[in-house]
Amino acid sequence: MNRRRYWWSARKRPCGNSVEGKEKIMAIQSGSLQTPATDALGSPNAILDGKVTGMDVLDPTENNEKTSLLEVDDEFDVLLTWELDGVATPVVGGYWIVSLYSDDMDGVGQMTGLIAGPAIIPIVATPPPLVFQYTFQVPPPTPQVGLYKLTATINHSPTGDPNQLTEMFGFAEATPVNIRLTVVEAN
Repeated sequence: MNRRRYWWSARKRPCGNSVEGKEKIMAIQSGSLQTPATDALGSPNAILDGKVTGMDVLDPTENNEKTSLLEVDDEFDVLLTWELDGVATPVVGGYWIVSLYSDDMDGVGQMTGLIAGPAIIPIVATPPPLVFQYTFQVPPPTPQVGLYKLTATINHSPTGDPNQLTEMFGFAEATPVNIRLTVVEAN
């Protein structure tokens, strides 16, 4: 699909931002990553600080363009990025357990609950910052017509077992995603 993409301000003017030649239309709405140090020291801190840096919905049928409008019969991907920083990062080990959830916003959609994951990602400790990314793939028939809120969770496990988690936890929420039967192309 060759769609023109903008987000709209309260004054109804197009407000597209160019990032690497593409308009930025999907943004992380909210996100956080808690570490053991954030409990005692807050965030940011110099010991062990975490942050979610992005959550983008991508359309692989359109060269992975960022989007908030999808067709029901197409796969979509969600790219999640996060990082750890601070002097304690070289001793962090274990695994990240990441999952993607969907919640119906319009009362019509049937794509609810866990839609991708959990994925287990090994942590290789290096000097800071530790940068991570994971791409969730959501193939048909999972996408369903409706308006959805997507939420990714980031859990830490010392063993890689999703039932053995530490207090490091994060989440990211994307702006709403609209999935339709078909999208009319504008030329």
